[in-house]
Amino acid sequence: MVRIFVKRGALWRFHRLTRDSKTLSVSVEWDRRLEDRRTAETQVPDDQRREDRRAVVPFTWETAQFVVVQDAQ
Repeated sequence: MVRIFVKRGALWRFHRLTRDSKTLSVSVEWDRRLEDRRTAETQVPDDQRREDRRAVVPFTWETAQFVVVQDAQ
């Protein structure tokens, strides 16, 4: 299934994507995160990875206020 996450507060984008995807097998959802949970001061046990594994943010997140995600099957 394809899921589209819309940036918090982007009301127009959310409603437009919801309307335009009614006939498709797409789920349009709000990004529920309130803030970044990781900080430079976060302490982790020695057995966890120290480097950040997150990827670069897709250009659509900043430009169009959404990101498209394909669920693993």
